Amino acid sequence: MDTTKKAEFIRLFKAIKPERHRHEVWSDFVTTSAIALHNAIAKDDTLENEYLKIISVYSTCDLQRLCEMLSIVVMLLEPEPTDILGQLYMELELSSKENGQYFTPPYISGLMAEILHGESLDQKLQQPFVTLHEPACGAGGMVMSFVKVVIQKKHNPAEKLWVSAIDINRIAALMAYIQFSLWNVPAEVIVGNALSMELRERWLTPAHYLYDWDTRLRWQKMTEGMSELLEIDKNDEVNTSEEKILEEPAPTVESKTGSQASFDFDLSTK
Repeated sequence: MDTTKKAEFIRLFKAIKPERHRHEVWSDFVTTSAIALHNAIAKDDTLENEYLKIISVYSTCDLQRLCEMLSIVVMLLEPEPTDILGQLYMELELSSKENGQYFTPPYISGLMAEILHGESLDQKLQQPFVTLHEPACGAGGMVMSFVKVVIQKKHNPAEKLWVSAIDINRIAALMAYIQFSLWNVPAEVIVGNALSMELRERWLTPAHYLYDWDTRLRWQKMTEGMSELLEIDKNDEVNTSEEKILEEPAPTVESKTGSQASFDFDLSTK
């Protein structure tokens, strides 16, 4: 991470509305940034109202600082996909130790992505596209490391990868949403509980809309359904044939008195 840009981000963050709790400022920064990215491509009135309510408590100077912070995040993300927001969150000591809230360092996420997918990914990427599901995404560090591997293998994530990520913490999920959006990753980010399947919000990244992933996912589901039906039909045909073979009586050869059956060869010496 560029230490100069990181220091500037921290300076701006600390200067925003000093009387407001730092967790609230971070939450407001993440939420407004996520809404701005979402509504730029798919405007949602509910989110727009939330955005307006949040910014109403800040001065013009503080709003300018929030915008500058987002521009710094964009620059910090430029070299390669990595969890910049998670690193900044930990650097600012905002994590909740009581809730066991820690964001995995990028070098560990990168190592895990290489171990889990590096060798097999070449074969998987021969398909039209691959899907990745992350049930506890946090700020999206593991997904960003996977995106990096895809890029290293000379593939465009916007065309080859679709991500479904979920986290129970809304701010963590929106941190992931921001980073996926800025790296043009087609994804749905769900605020909810992967264990109880409680789904509260669903955020689709700009790349999901721009690359028409709704159509691509429907097509995949339809072709998979047809393949399953064909496999069932094939198995039914095999089972039917086996039943016929089992039910069909074996041919018998009837012998008549004074005559020789077809397979009753006469071995007597003439």
